[in-house]
Amino acid sequence: MKLFLFFLSLSVFSFDPEAAKQKNEMPLEIKDMKIIEKLGEKIPLDLNFKNEDGKNISLSEIFSKGKPVLLTIIYYRCPTLCGYHMVGIQNTLKDLNFNVGEEFQYVAVSMDQNETPDLAKVKRKSFIDDYSKSKKERTNTDGWYFLTGNETSIKKLADSVGFPYRYNIGLKQWIHPAVAYIITPEGKVSRYLHGIAFDAKDLKLSLIEAASGKIGNFIDQFTMYCFKFDPDKNKYVIYAVNIMKIGGALTVLLLSIFLYSFWQTQVKKNLIQGEN
Repeated sequence: MKLFLFFLSLSVFSFDPEAAKQKNEMPLEIKDMKIIEKLGEKIPLDLNFKNEDGKNISLSEIFSKGKPVLLTIIYYRCPTLCGYHMVGIQNTLKDLNFNVGEEFQYVAVSMDQNETPDLAKVKRKSFIDDYSKSKKERTNTDGWYFLTGNETSIKKLADSVGFPYRYNIGLKQWIHPAVAYIITPEGKVSRYLHGIAFDAKDLKLSLIEAASGKIGNFIDQFTMYCFKFDPDKNKYVIYAVNIMKIGGALTVLLLSIFLYSFWQTQVKKNLIQGEN
């Protein structure tokens, strides 16, 4: 399965995978397509784009709602990688028990300056309709942004999150990796989720982390304490140190309860013996 996804993710590039495998080297087409992680850096919120209705909107307007953002840079007419990536995000959002527009917002930005709001509108409707099938109680369409923009705004946003992309004239396609970004309510890059798809658990923990624990219930906060993001595995893993701390605290608590109960029993026995 992993091998299939590897070749699938490279299917937008003009090279022969079998030849690349035999040479045991990275194809020239993607050698410079390395994502540069810029954790903690702030994206330029003064950038302007057009929403699906063709109205100008700045990123600051989106982030003024004080919610973390799931950001993807794709293009709506992509015949390969973007489509798989968007399906992966759809499936993850449907499995997530947070709702778009309530706990967080979703922002998709086209890397193609030639794409129009009309195209973004169609993609947004399709995306929300599919999402709503599994979230029948949800009719709110707030918090969904499918944006288009000029070359300058797109490049500045891409550079701020370390996203590489380039147009291949021969294929008439954009060359780019598959990655989603978790952005804090203040506009800072909090987490990178690489690949076509990722787990709902990892997305949820990333959003809780980005919101500094302001979303989610007590169980979510407790889970966040027990897990730590492993960049090598691109997922949250059990954090042994915190588990040990919890175990130690529970041990002390149980021992204290036992000793208190034992002390109370002894006091009662002494009082009874004294009366006799």
